[in-house]
Amino acid sequence: MITIEEFQKQPVLAAAVVSQPLNFGLRNAHSNIYAEAVEQNFTFEFQDAMIVLKARPVSYEWSYGDSTTATTSTPGGPVDGVAFSTQTSTSHQYVQTGDFTLTLTTFFAGDYSVDGGPFQPVAGEASVISEPHLMSIWRTKGHSVSENCIENPTGIGCEAPTR
Repeated sequence: MITIEEFQKQPVLAAAVVSQPLNFGLRNAHSNIYAEAVEQNFTFEFQDAMIVLKARPVSYEWSYGDSTTATTSTPGGPVDGVAFSTQTSTSHQYVQTGDFTLTLTTFFAGDYSVDGGPFQPVAGEASVISEPHLMSIWRTKGHSVSENCIENPTGIGCEAPTR
């Protein structure tokens, strides 16, 4: 029988964390963040038997770096366009500006076969931590203007961006 401890010893690849747009978001807007995780297979010898182990991602524990967390059963995915303030099952709204280090733990369920026999479940899930992901959150301001920055280089919105 393959235990959760033996499962956890396998080199299960961590999910990649992706944000859209890349590492950037706006304060109070939905930042689309998702995981790219894949099912993985391992073959190894254990207690004089040949084991085939299948690891499949089943849940995702997000820590957004701003003291909030969420657990999802879906990895999320990309959205069309620039993705500013598009709410998704894995998006997050940052209420402050700044740089935040997001971390993700992916939980994998496993099934194993001994010497070509039927697959049976591993009791428990392996947890795999992804590389930290930096999110830079900025603020926006809206103004009505009658001139563009070529016509009036000192006009509203023509200065360099600030946080």
